[in-house]
Amino acid sequence: MKLKTLSLFALFLIFSSNTLAEEIEIPADKNIIQFDTKIGTVTFLHQMHAELSITECSTCHHKIQPEDTTVQACHECHKKDSQEPPKAKTAFHTRCTGCHQYTVDGGDNAGPVRKKCKLCHVKAATE
Repeated sequence: MKLKTLSLFALFLIFSSNTLAEEIEIPADKNIIQFDTKIGTVTFLHQMHAELSITECSTCHHKIQPEDTTVQACHECHKKDSQEPPKAKTAFHTRCTGCHQYTVDGGDNAGPVRKKCKLCHVKAATE
């Protein structure tokens, strides 16, 4: 049942994304984004994900409109203490691992899936 729900969610994400009239450029300082978390730093390869054939900007930036020229940061809406919309941690875990699992289930390579926390959350090497 979970796999079916996850697959349907991933399909929804992929096919519900809007195509933008003009593609928005990712600012150079956002090509790679790092999030410091309690269990280690997450490094998100923004540019690489944007170049995937199955994604559009609106796949993740779901509030973007065709007339927008800039994109609001996820944490602008998905705040640490919010329930609606879900906090960033919940949104990222759901969207990221959901898409990765969908891709793996389709027979392709993808990033980390559920219960593989340390593949995204990397602690700094101690000297």
